[in-house]
Amino acid sequence: MKIDKLALYGYLTLCVVAILANYFDSYGIKLISKSLLIPVLFFYYIGNVEKLDVLACLYLFFNFCGDSVGVFELDNEVNYLIIPFFCSNIVLILILLKKLKDLKFSIYSLIPIVIIILFLIFLWFEVVDIFTFSQNNLQLKIGIYGISLIVAAFLAAYVVVNKVNTPNLYLLFCVTCLLISDLFYILYNFQVKLVVLDSIHFSCQIFSYLFFVKFMISKEELNSINL
Repeated sequence: MKIDKLALYGYLTLCVVAILANYFDSYGIKLISKSLLIPVLFFYYIGNVEKLDVLACLYLFFNFCGDSVGVFELDNEVNYLIIPFFCSNIVLILILLKKLKDLKFSIYSLIPIVIIILFLIFLWFEVVDIFTFSQNNLQLKIGIYGISLIVAAFLAAYVVVNKVNTPNLYLLFCVTCLLISDLFYILYNFQVKLVVLDSIHFSCQIFSYLFFVKFMISKEELNSINL
């Protein structure tokens, strides 16, 4: 069996183990399994591309840094998590801006794009409003981070609406998982401590990494076909 296949099966196995460990609050198993997720996924990535994309590597690196901070469950961890995940959002935005070069604006895509951006803005205001009475400029930090995520989601929606293909569908799954993960993280940590909310956040987060890598791999495959 090729190493990339082993890496994929290994990643999926680690996902199941990490999700169960998170649900049953098994800190040791969660620490080990989640710490291995992105390194294993990186092997899957390099086994399926001819040339490494620097931005893709940076995206995985910043998410790995964020995961490394998250597994230690620090007090006020959101203040530490914002930095690496904000950087990963910026990298994702740069990747999406490169894709926009291949797209042509269509008037038919205007209405769904407007609906999507209005929904994203509404979501941003609702989340930021949760931190109205927070301390240490947390509302400002969440607001800035949220803007980076909203911009990434808007660009991804624009790409998908204008051209539906396999890479863009993986991109859609990735960004959707990111939005759900961050939303449920805030609901769980700052609104109501329901285990199901944490489980959804955790699961969407780790599967967003897989969808991102599938997006990068299928994007390169499609580009090679079109050459």
